[in-house]
Amino acid sequence: MEHKFTSIRKKTRGMSRRARKLPDWGAYHQELDVEGLCKHQKEYVKLWISPFYNLHQISENEVGKKNPPYKFRKQVLEQLIGIYLEWEKKLIELKKPYYLKIWVGDPQFMDSQVVAAVRSEIDYYEQLFMPNPEPKPFPYRVKHPAFDLFAWERRVNGYYVWESDLETEEEIGEAREKAVETKEYMIAGKMEKSHFISTGDLWVGSTKERWDGSGIPL
Repeated sequence: MEHKFTSIRKKTRGMSRRARKLPDWGAYHQELDVEGLCKHQKEYVKLWISPFYNLHQISENEVGKKNPPYKFRKQVLEQLIGIYLEWEKKLIELKKPYYLKIWVGDPQFMDSQVVAAVRSEIDYYEQLFMPNPEPKPFPYRVKHPAFDLFAWERRVNGYYVWESDLETEEEIGEAREKAVETKEYMIAGKMEKSHFISTGDLWVGSTKERWDGSGIPL
């Protein structure tokens, strides 16, 4: 049976009720699973908030997530800051290097999350996103008392497409044209190309006063 996605133009009702539930959602995620972090070397909180995390029909050929209203996005960001600060306390107690950031997608806000990592995963996450050197102000300002402690780095958000997964020359040509970066890999004796397609900005935030640039908390 063909699945019918909700139209992205359909109005989301009950926003006041959803906003009232956000503090409970944030409080639930403030408890860092330190044991799980040490075992898997990473932990994160994604925005699995219905109905925005659900897939919506954007156009005839495109499916994606719906952006919440701007006011609701700011309220979510306040909760992400609260989660970050509570995780930071636990990570400092480990007395070991760690990675802790808030990712904020723009315009793809539903890509936002809090991410923590230790050991080998630190380098992986530090190198995950390409920097975007063009100056641009961070798109949000919230009333959280710790907001001004954060510095935000502008990176490139997006996804990877393998040419071998594309079916037509037209699809391959479109991917090559849209790609902001293309890499080649030798896999099983065959050269494979991977194209990175940008979807906008990914802002990476951390508490600027507490770091010396080495990944070790002061």
